[in-house]
Amino acid sequence: MLEKIGFQKIPDETVIKAQFRSVIVYEARGIISDKGDPIDPSFLEYSEGEVSLSLGDSVNEICRVLIDDDFTDDENEWEKERKTTPPYLVVVTKCPEEFVCSDGYWKNDGEKIVTHDCFPEGRESLRLLEREKTSGVVSSLSALLSSDQYPVVFIKVHREVFAETNLNMRLIDSWGSLSGEGHILSKIDNENLSDKIRYAFSLADSIYPRVGYFFSLAVNEKDRLKKYLYLFLAIEIHIHKTFKELIGDPDLTIPRITPSRISGFARLFDIKEPIQKAKNIFCRFMWCSILQWDDVNNSDVKKFITLKKTRDRIYHGEDVEEKTLPIGEAQSLALKIIRGNL
Repeated sequence: MLEKIGFQKIPDETVIKAQFRSVIVYEARGIISDKGDPIDPSFLEYSEGEVSLSLGDSVNEICRVLIDDDFTDDENEWEKERKTTPPYLVVVTKCPEEFVCSDGYWKNDGEKIVTHDCFPEGRESLRLLEREKTSGVVSSLSALLSSDQYPVVFIKVHREVFAETNLNMRLIDSWGSLSGEGHILSKIDNENLSDKIRYAFSLADSIYPRVGYFFSLAVNEKDRLKKYLYLFLAIEIHIHKTFKELIGDPDLTIPRITPSRISGFARLFDIKEPIQKAKNIFCRFMWCSILQWDDVNNSDVKKFITLKKTRDRIYHGEDVEEKTLPIGEAQSLALKIIRGNL
C-alpha cells in the first residue's frame, strides 16, 4: 500500500538521524500592534532551553526569525482558511536528543524527506516536552500580559512538526491511525419498550437535573478527555444527591454488616462508622450501594475506585493518555447507579 502511494524502502546502510521540532502558531487575543511602533519579531525573539518564541503581525516574518523559513506559501489564504487575525505568537520547541532510523519507508525528492512512522519516539518526546514546558511558557506569558480589566489569551491555530537530519534535508514523519466506536444491539418488543418508557418518567423524577445534563454532554462529546470528565461528573453528582436524600429519610434503617455483594471492599469501609460522618465520595458511594443500589457488586466498586483514581490523576496534572481512559466503564457504571434510584 505504501509503495502504491509513492513510498520506497529506505536503502540498506542508510541511517537517518533526526532532531524534532514543533512550530505552534497562536492567535494573540487581547493585544494589538501599535502602528507607530509595530511589533518586531527580531527584537522580541527569545530562547531558553528547548523553547524559543516571538510575536508579530506576520506568521512568515516570525518564522523567518525563528526557523529561517516561511510557515506558509500564501499567508493571506492561510489566514482565511484558519479564520484568524494577527498578532501571532509562534513557539518553537526542539527536542535536545537525536532519534535514529535505518529501516522503514520514505519519500526522498532530494530537497526533503517524508518517512512513514519511523520516529514514533521522537514525536512522543516532542509532545511531552510541549506539555511540560511549552504550555507553561505560553500560560505564563498570558498571565503577565493580562490585567483584571484586559485579559490576554493565546489560541492555538496551527501546529507543524518537522526534523533536521544528518542528510542535510528536513524531514516529516507521517503517520496515521484508525479509531472507531461500536455498540451492541439487543432486541426489544413493544410491551417491554412501553414499560421502559413509563418507568423512564418515574426514574427521571429521582435524578438530579445536572446528572442528566452531564451524561447527555458526555454521550455527544467527541473529545475523549471531556467525555470521561463529563461522565465522572454525572457519577459524582448522582452519588452526592442520592446520599443526601438517604440521610434525610427519617425512617432510614442502617444494616449492621456489609452486604456480601460488596463485602470484598469491607476493609476500605467501616460500616460501624456513623453515616453522617461520610464525607468523601468513596464512603458515600458505599453507603448508596448498601442502602439504595441493590445491583452494585464487588466488580462495580472496583470499577469506581479505578475511575476515581483516573480522575484524580487528571486533576493532579499527571500524564494520562486519552486512548487509555476507561470511558466504557464510566458510562456503564453511570447507567447502573442511575437505574438504581428507580
